[in-house]
Amino acid sequence: MVRPGEYTKKTMEIGAAYGWYYRVTLIPLIALIAVALIFVSAFELSTVTAVFGSVGGALLGLGYVAAIVLPILFMWVLIPVSIFISAGLYHIIGTWLGQLKGDFGRTLSAVVYSKMPTAIFASALIVLPAAVVLYLVLTAWELIVLLTALSNQQKVKWTVALGVVLITVIVVYAVLGIIFSVFAVAVSGTTNALVNAVIPHLLGNNGYTTPLTYPVS
Repeated sequence: MVRPGEYTKKTMEIGAAYGWYYRVTLIPLIALIAVALIFVSAFELSTVTAVFGSVGGALLGLGYVAAIVLPILFMWVLIPVSIFISAGLYHIIGTWLGQLKGDFGRTLSAVVYSKMPTAIFASALIVLPAAVVLYLVLTAWELIVLLTALSNQQKVKWTVALGVVLITVIVVYAVLGIIFSVFAVAVSGTTNALVNAVIPHLLGNNGYTTPLTYPVS
């Protein structure tokens, strides 16, 4: 990752790219689990028991399970899924623009390479006081690696890779904005209709400004 121009030229099939990802992230995953277990161990059993009573031990046990399961889900499920989705979007937009002419495996390989900085330093993001600064640095470096790798894999200039990435981000946010806007309008209209139909009856005036009066026998 220090020299992405040199080390992101190897093209891998989809299965090989994921296999390489899992091999490279094995040690970072173990480190992340170790850090999570240390954090859980920081809460002594006596303290947990004093706060939660007899269920304290069970809660602590669940904490240890979560310290193992959650890092695995993050590193080996969430990130791989995000890699596939991101690569798919870049490839669809890039192909539509006529800029990415290689197969999907090349685009996915580029995205896999770009995820290495954050994956490798995931445990450091938890323990370091300056985690926000490190996250910003890793995010910027991910973009550099992505542009370099996409350029190497698809045999295009890095400016073309940058254009594909930017247009993809714009298109995705535009579509999400439209979806959320339509959803908000639909929810707002439904809510207003329910309020106008129900509230007057709850207030006892049946929707009129003058409350209903009933004859006294």
